[in-house]
Amino acid sequence: MHPLIDISQHSALTALDGRIKVILVAGALTVNLAAASWRVSCGLALLAWLLTLFAGVRQKQFWRRLAIPLLLASVAFITQLFWIKSGDRVVFSGMAIHADALWSGLALASRILGGMAVILFFVLTTPLPELMRAARSFRCPSVLVELTLIMYRYIFLLLEEGERIRTAQRARAGYSTFRSGLRSSSMLGGMLLLRTYDRAERSFEAMLCRGYRGALLAPPESGISRGNWRALGVGVAMLGGLYLIG
Repeated sequence: MHPLIDISQHSALTALDGRIKVILVAGALTVNLAAASWRVSCGLALLAWLLTLFAGVRQKQFWRRLAIPLLLASVAFITQLFWIKSGDRVVFSGMAIHADALWSGLALASRILGGMAVILFFVLTTPLPELMRAARSFRCPSVLVELTLIMYRYIFLLLEEGERIRTAQRARAGYSTFRSGLRSSSMLGGMLLLRTYDRAERSFEAMLCRGYRGALLAPPESGISRGNWRALGVGVAMLGGLYLIG
């Protein structure tokens, strides 16, 4: 099973309705962009991290996925220091930095981290079926939902198949030299293409045998429970409080 699926299914926040999560995440991203102070973005990042901690998400998974946004935020912060030349001069280790550049870099970096932390919280605590159910509720076309579910399912099967072929090639010294590596990689790509086509045909025939007539059967949409409405109220209050404090 893919790590993302495993993380979502064992999360304590998985039970929260996907529609509520989508609304709260959209609100959090709006607050992150609209807030004038870097404190709001930092508060959102801290809140998202605490929620993933509470949900039981493995922190190694969280921080590994946040590494690239952290790098981008660092680059954005440094570039602002050299880009803006207004405001009071502040000297660090013999290097003069303008105050406006410092605050601008801090605001930009904190927005990147705040937004990415919120999205990571959403991704790591929401199974894809729940997200697709929310998408259907928000009138997303059914064909897009079905394609997304099927593609998500078969992406991991394709990766597993590719890894099996690559392991077999390695056992036969398929990557011992650069030339043999190129030949093995091209063979791997061709075999994957043929097997993907073959599996797609077999899957479609299996779906037809199970009564598929151009649309996947889905359970009727249920209403939002009182607990989820309360969670929405608490989330909105927290976002509003964070915006006002910042």
